Amino acid sequence: MPSSESNQMIETRPSSAGDPPPPALTPSANVPRSSNASTTNITQRTKRATIANSEPDMLEKGQAGSSNEDSSALSRTLSSSDSATRTKSRRDMDRDQSSIREGLGGPFAGPPRRATMESRNTRRSFTDLFTPEHRLAKAPGTLASFKNILFGSFLNILLLFIPVSWALHFALDQNVVKNGIIVFVTSFLAIMPLATMLSQATEELSLRVGETIGGLVNASFGNAVELIVAIVSLFNCELIITQTSLLGSILSNLLLVLGTCFFVGGLRVKEQVFLSAPAQLNTSLLMMAVISLVIPSAFHAVLGNIPDNTERGDILQFSRGVSVLLLLIYIGFLYFSLSSHKELFEDDGDDEQEEEQPQMNMVSIVISLILVTVLVGVTSEWLVDSINVVVSTGGISRTWIGLILLPIASNATEHLAAVIFAWKNKIQMASSIAIGSSIQIALFVIPLLVLIAWMGDKPLTLLFDPFATILLFLTVLIVNFAIADNRSNYLEGFVLIMVYLIVALTVWFVPDDLADALFSDKYCKAR
Repeated sequence: MPSSESNQMIETRPSSAGDPPPPALTPSANVPRSSNASTTNITQRTKRATIANSEPDMLEKGQAGSSNEDSSALSRTLSSSDSATRTKSRRDMDRDQSSIREGLGGPFAGPPRRATMESRNTRRSFTDLFTPEHRLAKAPGTLASFKNILFGSFLNILLLFIPVSWALHFALDQNVVKNGIIVFVTSFLAIMPLATMLSQATEELSLRVGETIGGLVNASFGNAVELIVAIVSLFNCELIITQTSLLGSILSNLLLVLGTCFFVGGLRVKEQVFLSAPAQLNTSLLMMAVISLVIPSAFHAVLGNIPDNTERGDILQFSRGVSVLLLLIYIGFLYFSLSSHKELFEDDGDDEQEEEQPQMNMVSIVISLILVTVLVGVTSEWLVDSINVVVSTGGISRTWIGLILLPIASNATEHLAAVIFAWKNKIQMASSIAIGSSIQIALFVIPLLVLIAWMGDKPLTLLFDPFATILLFLTVLIVNFAIADNRSNYLEGFVLIMVYLIVALTVWFVPDDLADALFSDKYCKAR
């Protein structure tokens, strides 16, 4: 039968309410050719309704195979339309019910879904701040905790020098050169184990809180010894010791500690790989901090003809303003590294323990933090008091003591921990200790001390010794080149160690001049 007649039959066929529905248009080999032609016309009429530019003569060229394919396509299209309609209807109903609950009172009243989810997320995130990252085993008793911290490091044998240095300070005449040197040496040795104990107590405290709070705790107490020594020397108007000890800590971390880590790790592993993102970010922050220390020296060079009083006031105001900005940068860095982008600083290769075994309980942690901080403060007082006697011999300068000697004592624990991590092929952790400590000193400790000096009416500025500042600038450049390829070997470590020895040898012959000339004892009154 021609297709036109089939169309006419389909359109003029009578229908009644009792007639059964027409059968589904499914392809079959037993269907006559006329039925296939009718199905083809129906399908092509549907396609002509959706595609306006279809050719009319295609209606006459349908074959049996193409008719079957078109019928299958029509079935899939209808099924998709029905599914989309049901999904849209269900979504509209949910939205209407949500609107009713939010807009009406009584039994339909309830908080909006988004507000509820945000409230739950806020409570969960606040709770996570104080939830330990790993499950903790039972902590030891108080006596066992003190035993663990006393015998936790071989450096603790130097604790014997604490009572010795105190006794010599009160028993000997400090005006005698020999006595002053003895007090200096014993106090210097006594600070090393105190730094170790403070670091151990800080780590135990960070185990009991979340990762973010733990990072803040480590950031606060990581350089506590350097901060205490600098504060003691500041209020004794030893401004050169204050400034050079902080710069020396940065130089020591970037050259001696990082170089030793590369060297020791390279002896065991031919080439060690570390994450590039945190390393590059840290060196960029260090470069920015160094630039903030270079600018005052350039400012001093430009204003060389201005009277000292005017220049001194300008440098003080400049330093205090820049210090506030540096602290804001450090706060932003903490939020970036501990919260918003912390995944960049996580090493997937680190071993994750299911359960941590604490070595101290909370009572011993709190007592240790308070007691060790007091001991560091008092011992630092005896150390700083004896520096004048040591310098008076003429064999050593304040700059060399602050830049080389004091950082060795205050950073001994971090040095040892970083080297151990490097030997275990955890170069990412080792480099984070060295570079992260330098970041903290440059962006937190130094500006904080400037603000503390402002409150204490002490003329501490960001005008550091120009030679030491240039050394720091070159050091950051060298470290940036060393970690640019995200790999380390023993040769790079050996070069960094040699550069540190060159710096130490050169500083031995550097006099104490610039900062002492502008901000000497006559402008800084000791306590």
